[in-house]
Amino acid sequence: MKPIAIFSHFLLLISLIAVFLLSACTPVKPNTPQTVAEAFWAASLKGDTEAAKQLITPQSMASFKIILHDAKDFVELGEQSLTLSKAEILTQITRHEGTEKNTTALRTILLNQNGQWLVDFNATRDSMLGSELQSVIDQLTNTMRETIDKGVKVMGESVKDELQQLEHSLNETLEDLNQEIEQQRQKQQQATQPPKTI
Repeated sequence: MKPIAIFSHFLLLISLIAVFLLSACTPVKPNTPQTVAEAFWAASLKGDTEAAKQLITPQSMASFKIILHDAKDFVELGEQSLTLSKAEILTQITRHEGTEKNTTALRTILLNQNGQWLVDFNATRDSMLGSELQSVIDQLTNTMRETIDKGVKVMGESVKDELQQLEHSLNETLEDLNQEIEQQRQKQQQATQPPKTI
């Protein structure tokens, strides 16, 4: 064998070993609910729609849109509950609108589809809507309580009773709305569950 051929084979062998060592040293992130949720929210924060879409369920594609718009927005992930096919991670989003800062609590919901964890954006968005609705009701309730306290001195006990009944009615409406949101979310999940193979 000629020296040039030996040298070229040697270089090829060294190159292959280098590629193997580099690939072995590069850590591959495991496909867990936590790592997928982190990657999804990181892409959303960057406004990278294409990267975010790679991490959501096919059923969520049509309704997906980036919900974070400001460079100062941030997301914090908390505790998670996990089954073989579904994970829910407590999530807190802080969004900036001009000089105001709003914090919303929600659940990042992921489904295991064919061994791949993906964000169920529809269910995640619905959990945020329920949280925002609860926040509005809480604000209304606080305002009503302040009004009750002030109004009792001026208008008497009959007005207090009426306002308390109104508060009770609002709380019942909130419970009904939350149940309806949960039922819709469960229907969507059942519709998007892949068929079981026997």
